[in-house]
Order: sequence, then structure tokens, then C-alpha cells
Amino acid sequence: MPQVKSVSESILFPTLLIFTIYPIANYLSGHLLPKAIKQKKIKIFILQFFSLSFLIGSIFFAYISLFFYLEKTGIFPPSYYFDLASLEPYAFFVPLSSGVIIDIAICGLRFFLEYIKSQKRLVEYQLRTLQHQVTPHFMFNILNHIHILMQTDVELASDLLIKYSEILRYQLYNGDKQDVTVEQDIQFLKDFIVVEEVRWGDKLTVTCSWKIEQPQKEIPALLFITFIENAFKHVSKSDFEKGYINIDFEQKNNTIRLNVENSKSTLSAKKKKPEGLGLKNIKERLEILYFGKYNLSIEETNTVYHTKLLINI
Repeated sequence: MPQVKSVSESILFPTLLIFTIYPIANYLSGHLLPKAIKQKKIKIFILQFFSLSFLIGSIFFAYISLFFYLEKTGIFPPSYYFDLASLEPYAFFVPLSSGVIIDIAICGLRFFLEYIKSQKRLVEYQLRTLQHQVTPHFMFNILNHIHILMQTDVELASDLLIKYSEILRYQLYNGDKQDVTVEQDIQFLKDFIVVEEVRWGDKLTVTCSWKIEQPQKEIPALLFITFIENAFKHVSKSDFEKGYINIDFEQKNNTIRLNVENSKSTLSAKKKKPEGLGLKNIKERLEILYFGKYNLSIEETNTVYHTKLLINI
């Protein structure tokens, strides 16, 4: 009765397969496949695929024949695995077709990995684009106000410009970073609020609450500025109607809560405006960064605009 393979035979056969078949399959999936995709020469790749698959299958069959001979000559004990004499004729197609199966598996895995890499690069590009769309919008609003103040109060405009330089410095050095600390981003918000309070003076009241458990915890840069900026943009501020903004920020464990509420003017009924670019961008960023891990609700009445954001980081 045929014996099982010896230990040395069990090690030698797969080792030979790996060191001869893997370089061929790797060349096919790592060089020829990306080249064919890039140059859009799929027909040529199909020909290369079947040619190299046949080569792999032939090598596989050659090794089976070799070990059958080694067992037959007594170098290795006889076994069922390489007994070509007892095989049916159609069985010879099994090792030949194995080349196709191996290449399909390796090429499929390579294609999947490349797809994941491309999606990651796309997401990173989208995040950078959305972050930079926030910065020019914010910059335009501040500089426009400084321009107006230069014609009425040069000293105040100068103070405002100095304060804004701190905000701009943060945007320049941290806006491109993937993550910043909670402490850094909150200080940026505080600087922004100070600038806005100087701009509007007694026309509105701002109340802030900052509860931070882990100041060094990392979060994406410029994540909350849109909501603060939006509040100052739409708050009621006039000589006849003093507005208010309430900002409540809390970071505890792996949860961040931000509540921003601002008054709206009751002097004139305004038509509901379409969603601004800044708000649209931040929603897209949240979807990319915290899909399924955040909740954003915006409640708007004739007198109040209230934003609630909850993030599990």
C-alpha cells in the first residue's frame, strides 16, 4: 500500500513551487497588470495572462512528474499524491488549469489592494480640498471688514489686523495637518470669536463654555470653525435689535459635543436661503471623517438658529 509523503518531500515540493511560481505571478500582477490598466491595453494583458498561466501550470505539472520519478526510483517513499500511473487522462488538465486559478487569485488581490490605495488617495484629496475651501471664505469675510474699518477707525482696524494675524498663522501652519490637538483648535476658535466681538462691539452678546477633559487629544483641523462663523454671519446685529450667540463645547472621553445657538432678526421676514458653501463642505468632511459616528442637527425658526453636533472620535 502506498505510504504518505516524507517530511522532506512535504517541505521540498511547496518550497519549489513558491520560489518558481511566485516570481512569475508577481510579475504578472505587479508589473503587467498596472501597465495594462494605465495604457488601456487589456487585450494584450489577457494574452499575457493566459501565456504565463500556462507556464505556471506547466511548471506545476513538471514538478509533479519530477516527484513521481523520485518516488519511483526510491529516493522518496511512494505516495498517492504523485502517482501519475493511476490517474485518469483528464486529470492532467488539473495542474495545467491551476496556473489560471493562481493568477486569477493573485491578480484579483493586487487589483483590490490598488483599488483601496486609490480610494484612500481620493479621500485624502477630498479632505484637503474641503479644508482649503473653508480658509478663503473665512479670510474674505475678515479682510472685508478690516477694509471697511480702515475708512472709519484706523486704530481699531490695526488691532483687528494684528489679532487676525494669529488666526492666519494657525491656518497656515495647521490647516494642512491631518490632526491637531483639541486645545489648539479651541484656541483658534477663541481667537476668531475675539475678532468678531471687536468687529461687532455692543451689537451682540457672546457667551461661551469650554469643557475639555483631554486637551492633547487629536482631532481634524478646522473642524468647528464653520459653525461658529455661520453663527456670527446670521446673528441679529443692529442698533435696534441686539443679538446673542451661545457656544457650548464639551470634550469628554471619546465624545465631542458642540451646541451653537444664535438669534435671528425679527425686524423683517427673510426668505430661507440655500445652504452655504461652508456648511455643505463641513457636512462632506464629517461624512468622510466620521461616517456613522456623528450626528448633526440644525434647527431654524423665525428667531433662532440652533446647531447641535455630536461626534464619537
